[in-house]
Amino acid sequence: MGVVNMAAKSIELKGFGTIMISPINIKEQEFETVDPAGNPVTSKTVGTRAKTVYVNDKGVEIPNNQVCKKFLVEDEELICPKFSPTKELDAENIEVLDDNGLIYSALERKFYAVVCDEPKIKQLVLEDNKSLKMPMTYGSGWKIWQAILTNWNGKMLLVACRGDLVRELEKYSEDTVELNIEVIPQQKNMKKLVKAMMV
Repeated sequence: MGVVNMAAKSIELKGFGTIMISPINIKEQEFETVDPAGNPVTSKTVGTRAKTVYVNDKGVEIPNNQVCKKFLVEDEELICPKFSPTKELDAENIEVLDDNGLIYSALERKFYAVVCDEPKIKQLVLEDNKSLKMPMTYGSGWKIWQAILTNWNGKMLLVACRGDLVRELEKYSEDTVELNIEVIPQQKNMKKLVKAMMV
């Protein structure tokens, strides 16, 4: 968290007083970019079309499909290529929730329509009004989302969430100009899940 260094904007609320506002930036959690052996690489722009490439300390270009990130997951350092999209989840990574509050407080969200004929899921979500929370990856990249499968007006909706505004605002002060958004959720079994996605 930093100190306010942006010009605040003044807004007069007639009959109430004046407030000063400054934007709060959402800061992406950062991790070191490395080659498959864990050696640091740096990015540079080459060519007239501004292509980004990664090179090691000897100046050798690392192919894009070999660029990795170094994460600390459950106190173990893992070198991860881009994650594969989620196709299957173990039951231990799925949590049944009584509410779907994270879909309202997430700092970043993606929405997905859901079609499902599974009686157990339909019973839980549509009839019992429960939500299922599970970690998922979409596309290929290094982000793991918290997916909430929930009942939205009698239909199933999946909301992929990153970051938690409620948790971040607990750290908020007048000097805060950044909120953090995590790349990998901190929860039990995440190390196993991350390894499964490193295909």
